[in-house]
Amino acid sequence: MVGIQRVVRDKLKGSLYGMLVGDAVAVPVHWFYSPKNIRKEYGEITEIVASKPNHSESMLQGMSYQGDIDIMHNNAHFYEGNKLAQKAQEVKTKEEEQALRDDHGNFVGAKASDRVHYHRTLLKGQNTANACIARLAMRYLASSNAGGSDRYNPDEFLESLYNYMVTPPPKNTHDDKDQLVNHNDTYLDVYLRGFFTNASSGKALRDCAKNQRESWSIGSIDGVGMCIPMIVAYANEPEWYVMGRAVEHAHLTHKSITVTATLAILVPLLLELLRQPIPATSEEAANNLRQALDRAMLKMSPPKITGREMRDSYVNNRGPGNIPKAQKWKQHMELDTSETTKEFIHRMLEVENDEDVAGFGEREASRLSTACYCEQTFTVVLFLAYKYAHDPKKALLQNVMIGGHSTSRGMVLGAILGAAHGYEAIPFREDLCAKSSIEKEVTDLAATVVQ
Repeated sequence: MVGIQRVVRDKLKGSLYGMLVGDAVAVPVHWFYSPKNIRKEYGEITEIVASKPNHSESMLQGMSYQGDIDIMHNNAHFYEGNKLAQKAQEVKTKEEEQALRDDHGNFVGAKASDRVHYHRTLLKGQNTANACIARLAMRYLASSNAGGSDRYNPDEFLESLYNYMVTPPPKNTHDDKDQLVNHNDTYLDVYLRGFFTNASSGKALRDCAKNQRESWSIGSIDGVGMCIPMIVAYANEPEWYVMGRAVEHAHLTHKSITVTATLAILVPLLLELLRQPIPATSEEAANNLRQALDRAMLKMSPPKITGREMRDSYVNNRGPGNIPKAQKWKQHMELDTSETTKEFIHRMLEVENDEDVAGFGEREASRLSTACYCEQTFTVVLFLAYKYAHDPKKALLQNVMIGGHSTSRGMVLGAILGAAHGYEAIPFREDLCAKSSIEKEVTDLAATVVQ
């Protein structure tokens, strides 16, 4: 198209690989909000490692699924949320009750030593359900857009999502180690459980996505990460059309103000990086990335509430679900408009310890939350991308070690780093469990973009 620089294939591949590596390397310590607990249970993460069966900070057993459509399969018994009211009545002392609560104040119903890991069913190097859905989109787009055509149909994609989720995984995980039949993940996010609860009531799939105004967790960066294949697939189109496509795709599963707002920044950022020539050195790549980030962050302001303040509000209310709705909405929608995010990030670069920039409970001064919410965690992504712009491996590993919602955060961070540096700069590609299938998915999608 006139006036639009064609994307560079190597950077396109780098963005997709970065997305999947960023997810996979974070799997074992995903949702440890305490870096101390990460180091206690896994040491310093320096490569992709396998998850352990248990997770001392897991909330999974306190969660529930209300739908009749079977998307849990052999993991359904882990979701005990519907039984917790009875469990709570059986607790005899305050000490016993506190032992059954997590660090957010939620009643989980299991002691720390007995809590189930969010991803205990995944093999080393496999991806979460969210990243598997992004891979599903890659396969769908590669097929529908083969030969450079444009045949993306949201209803067809939702059918493929439905079929993927309801197909039981093989009894032997190794029979589907590439996660092509089913993701086989233990944990399913709120948006998926809500989607299939709505589908169970007979709603058309196009009408099953939950709205952020109904459930604050729908404003999660999960919805951003799963749009990366869509951005890549249409990266040769004008920016405003790519933005429209990404928002349409996001709203299939996440009807969210903050997901949409984040895409308004990510789409032009990724397109700018994808369309630049391959840098000759990592220093050149870092310089280009920081300049692009500065331009993007001028459009933003940081969240007003700090990570520590958010964590304290959870504990004081005995879980986020008990925070009054208007107050919870305000937590996610109020920004500090006294400065731009560019000014904020440049200030944060002067902070010695990254855990004081992004944390949840251990540090008194953690400015940002490492929870899933876009306004917080996308700002964390921008900080890590800027500080470690010269070293994608260090950026991805630091994303893991600060804790919180590190998998989907890693998807977005990895996509940005891959778009800036290119394919060869993404570490751990050979350690992905589905590396042969992923290479085909990446290559097939790239073929529809770069003719």
